[in-house]
Amino acid sequence: MKITLLVEGARHTVDLTEEGITLGRGDAASIKVTSNAVSRQHARIFLKDGRPHVVDLKSLNGTTLNGEPVPVPSAMRPGDVVLMGEIPVQWLAEAAPESISGGFQANPLGAAGQPKGATQSRISLEDRAFDQSGSILVPHASLDAMIARAKSERPPQEVEALFQNLAAMAGSLLRAAGQAELLESVMSLVTAQIPCQRGFILLLDPAGELVPELVWEEKPGAIAHPISRSIAKVAMGNRVTVLTTDAQVDPRFAAGESIKIHGISSALCAPLIVDDQALGVIYLESSLYKGGFGREDEHLLSAMANFAAVGIQREREARFRQRLERYHSPQVVGQILKAAQSLDAPLLQAQRCEITVLFADISGFTRMSEGMEPLRLAAILNRTFEALTEQIFLRGGTLDKYIGDAIMAFFGAPAPDPDHARHAVEAAVAMQQALRSLNEGRPEGYPELRMRIGVNSGEAFAGDIGCEKRMDYTVMGSTVNLASRLESGVAKPGQIVLGPRTAEILGCEGLRELAPVTLKGIEQELCPREVVWYEE
Repeated sequence: MKITLLVEGARHTVDLTEEGITLGRGDAASIKVTSNAVSRQHARIFLKDGRPHVVDLKSLNGTTLNGEPVPVPSAMRPGDVVLMGEIPVQWLAEAAPESISGGFQANPLGAAGQPKGATQSRISLEDRAFDQSGSILVPHASLDAMIARAKSERPPQEVEALFQNLAAMAGSLLRAAGQAELLESVMSLVTAQIPCQRGFILLLDPAGELVPELVWEEKPGAIAHPISRSIAKVAMGNRVTVLTTDAQVDPRFAAGESIKIHGISSALCAPLIVDDQALGVIYLESSLYKGGFGREDEHLLSAMANFAAVGIQREREARFRQRLERYHSPQVVGQILKAAQSLDAPLLQAQRCEITVLFADISGFTRMSEGMEPLRLAAILNRTFEALTEQIFLRGGTLDKYIGDAIMAFFGAPAPDPDHARHAVEAAVAMQQALRSLNEGRPEGYPELRMRIGVNSGEAFAGDIGCEKRMDYTVMGSTVNLASRLESGVAKPGQIVLGPRTAEILGCEGLRELAPVTLKGIEQELCPREVVWYEE
């Protein structure tokens, strides 16, 4: 049975058998995929009972069929989309109907904020010869400046039409949930107003490269040739809208290849700029049969790109704030966002800093919870963590993570705090007091909880750690290890134990010297101190 699969923008016609084919990153795969998110032998497609089936080959990032995992063979139908990690594989129907209104290509299967049922296109960029003399380059202007110019230079009806288009875009951007939906809304509005054959939204990735984040095609899959990186770079780098009206900007036209590449003769590319920061470009292509773009198209796309850039930036800021609020108090979040506006480098980049680390663990909770109902266990932990975390946030601390029934927090990063040691110890005392209050007012049947806390100060490595799919802001180093050892190996239930550096910063008042100890993984013997926080 012959089927055609669309993989990374390329069509693969295979003669499917019961043995089938494999897809993956490794050389042994029947169809090789370039993405590192795909395992060497990721998935298998084969005939079973005369029908194509797909199954995951115990890959790292999993395989889904139309959004459903396939740990066991699942039957496929024409048009189905298999997602290998982040790479889609679509079974193309023999005669797929052409879309009249065009189609989007983005991340598939209705993931959060993604257009359901879409397919992903691996559109590449190439450096073509680009003669600026055959094009119109219009310097970027702010939206206010563009509206003011339109009012002075255009008839009232054209200004009214511009306002209506921008109002429609503003409403769409406000309703969008996530970047993918936002980009889809932008492209829907753009292609509804500016006739074209293909449209792209390219955004800068962390490495500074332009990456197609959304692709629109009037006839999905009909054109596979690359788009011009040169035009996109000129538009973004020079902060200009580029309108190419001369087919000679692409040397392949001169070589008589226009029919092969579907008559692409005109390109329109506008930069996405907000607060003098370039985010990417909107890039449109038109064919000989539709006619090239005009100056009115350039005016409209430039205005819409201004709106789109603001929407993209706000969505990113909202996502960044949401992430920060998982770990920091509202006050610290505000400081971070304010500081980030004046820094060229990310505030959460890896750096060495002086901090104080706090580990707190509810003693005996594992044994206590063995016979407890899961919902009741979760209710106790949530009630306790909410009260304890509040004390950390009140003193400008950063919540690193919950580790079972334990909490790890630190003070002094990412926002510098010269009083990090004092704030950490004050938080530790407040946490013990909050736990005591919880015990006094605990519901009937809830166990009495006691907590061990270890606190240590010193230099540590702080920054975003993880992979592209999951990054966490955390701290590492011997300072962190010692704080953990003080909590687990020295502190007793109800105690707060400090490392030597923290005690040195605070002075001896209110501290009790404990016997010297040697801790696992710590070479030297040390003399910890206990914080006397309770009335004896």
